[in-house]
Amino acid sequence: MSAKQRRRKRISDTATTLFFERGFDAVSIAEIAEKAGVSKMTVTNHFTLKEDLIFDEFDDELAQVGEALANVSSLGDAIDTIERYCIEREHSGGTARALSAQYFPNAWHSFADMVLASRALTQRFHAHYVDMHTVIRAALPAAIPATDATIAAWMLAATVHLVDWWPFEAVGDGLSDAKIRERRAVVRARAFAPLRSGADPTAT
Repeated sequence: MSAKQRRRKRISDTATTLFFERGFDAVSIAEIAEKAGVSKMTVTNHFTLKEDLIFDEFDDELAQVGEALANVSSLGDAIDTIERYCIEREHSGGTARALSAQYFPNAWHSFADMVLASRALTQRFHAHYVDMHTVIRAALPAAIPATDATIAAWMLAATVHLVDWWPFEAVGDGLSDAKIRERRAVVRARAFAPLRSGADPTAT
């Protein structure tokens, strides 16, 4: 790990600890910088938005989606590819790490509670899937008519959005971390089922 990567990780870890202790909206960039032993400018150089300190994987996720879709030849291939992306993240994505309670006891509930309590974080979360639609749309085969490709891209992004947001709502419904882990695959399969059952978003 380079010095820059270590510094970025130190800032991220410091911010995460403060956010978990006090809530996202109650912590300032200045406080994060002081606690991490860096300047405010250094924090913002690494994380343009304060919300990026929580959702620092979003750019990587968009890149992964674009790369995964690079060679798809049909809408069916795109559906398969996006579902595989979701399956992989059930085991290795940010939510999976939080559910593993690696850093904090009851980590997923703590993380979800923090996000749900902050309008800024929930808005940033939902905006990510608008960006994802753009990435999917650009990667779909040129042979798909423009309007059809736009519809398909929105539906695919919305499906990923549903799959990713469900664990947050599950916390509000009182589900335990174990139940959330258990049901994630079921929710994902049911979310993709309409796309797989002939509900082709490009059908006329």
